[in-house]
Amino acid sequence: MASESAYQEFTGKSVEEALKIACETFKVGLADLDFEIIAPGSKGVLGMGAEPARIVAAPASAIAGSAPKRSTEPAPRAAAPRAAAPRDAEPREAAPREAAPRAARPERSAAPRAERPARAPRPERAPREEREPRERRERSETTPEMIAGGKEILETLIKHLDFEAEIRLSGEGSETVLNVAGTSPEAVEELGSLIGRRGERLQAIQHLVNLMLSRKLGEWARVTVDIEEYRGRREAQLRALARKAGERVRETGRAVQLEPMTALERRWVHMELQGAPGIATESAGEEPERRVVVIPA
Repeated sequence: MASESAYQEFTGKSVEEALKIACETFKVGLADLDFEIIAPGSKGVLGMGAEPARIVAAPASAIAGSAPKRSTEPAPRAAAPRAAAPRDAEPREAAPREAAPRAARPERSAAPRAERPARAPRPERAPREEREPRERRERSETTPEMIAGGKEILETLIKHLDFEAEIRLSGEGSETVLNVAGTSPEAVEELGSLIGRRGERLQAIQHLVNLMLSRKLGEWARVTVDIEEYRGRREAQLRALARKAGERVRETGRAVQLEPMTALERRWVHMELQGAPGIATESAGEEPERRVVVIPA
């Protein structure tokens, strides 16, 4: 029987990356890897405070007498004796059963435990709420008081971050957007660092402003924040991507899966292809990896 020394520790930006490194190191597939997640990792806020994901793993062939792995997805978090792993397997590959790296571990029955059932299969078609997400309903309730308060908070935040910028309002009523605009060409270029990859930092800033605004007003409040009109450019980009994906599905008759998006971005894609002949859209996965899939109708 193998001892604990058969296991090695691996780190990565995510559990998936750490597992990939482990598979490459041992030259085995994910189904032949025995592993335990030590820390799922964290992206932090605005790129700060991020922590890597950590796992320990060993080839299944090096573990004598280990329990057979199940072909179902991991059990829900609440039923696990330790912190359960997040979605640590690729979407189309069965997730292997976690195995704790303990020496002299007794044999376990191959029968699944009653208290750790497999997850229910995902619905094939996104619900109507997905195509008209919560962001849309919340924006309809935005008031002038929220806009004024959000503008004041955002101005203070940008000032503390030491950016040369001003807050400009665009749109009307509940569709008003607080846009951070640079006051010089150099400032415009520097503001790009606040947007982040796929707008992740922009989303974090908007979330922070809304939390502070809700506390200030004593009720749930929401405003939309933009930086150098990034959202408009992103919407145009995704709508064009949606049209290309629709054409490809009609030509090949095969489904096309798009990149992970926020709820608002998925709505843009759904709306762009709504009513398009020969195709339909659905959402698959869980946040933050939820994405739109374009399928033949």
